Amino acid sequence: MKNTNELSASKSTMTDKIDNTKMRKRLLLIGVTVSILVLWNGVCDYLFAYSSQLSGSEYSSSAVFKLILSANGRPHWMVMLAQTAGWLYPIYALAYYHWWIGMRKAGFWLARVPLILLAYAILMIGGIQHAGFAFLSVLEQAKEVVGCTDEAFYSLANSYIIEHFIWGDLTAMIAFSVGSIWHAVGILSGRTMYPRWFLIVSPLGVLTITMVFGALLPAPFAGFVLALFGTWFMLIPTIASTIWLWKNYNY
Repeated sequence: MKNTNELSASKSTMTDKIDNTKMRKRLLLIGVTVSILVLWNGVCDYLFAYSSQLSGSEYSSSAVFKLILSANGRPHWMVMLAQTAGWLYPIYALAYYHWWIGMRKAGFWLARVPLILLAYAILMIGGIQHAGFAFLSVLEQAKEVVGCTDEAFYSLANSYIIEHFIWGDLTAMIAFSVGSIWHAVGILSGRTMYPRWFLIVSPLGVLTITMVFGALLPAPFAGFVLALFGTWFMLIPTIASTIWLWKNYNY
């Protein structure tokens, strides 16, 4: 009877090891795939929002709106190219399945809810921002080509486009902000597969460090940090989670 129980326990342990190995490989595949594809998002962020003229403090001023509305003078084809990152955001959202595997022990409220908010935000941002930024610059692009003789019309049309963009992006930004904070609370609960110090490489931690560090940088370096903040927000947490779970996942 004892030998039978020991054999059964041995088989169960072996099955668990196989299952853990399969999950680690799955998480590694997701993490590597998402991380590689997010690099294209960095290229597109650069095209939309990088300026060698703006310092970190100026990226927090009205100067950044002038930059986006004019597409920094980039040609039309380049602005269209920058939109293409939006096509990949449904794949980027897979990173939050990745995070859920590492956080699911924390339960519904500390794991699923914040990750659903973040996944929603990512999907909306892909559709609204990476497509919408291009539309924000349409009038300025057209003005450069054919000029504008009716400044009142130009100003009103531009105002309406901006209002539509902000209204369309509103729920994404709320989910982005609330989800990031809620996600950090889940990590700090100590009930996940991640240590509490993982807050540093969480979306909230990376966003905070990016904004503070970028604000201190002079031109032309500030743009590489701040214009690409959405890329760092996705890339660094995905890489960190992939490495941690690859080494430490154990169901």
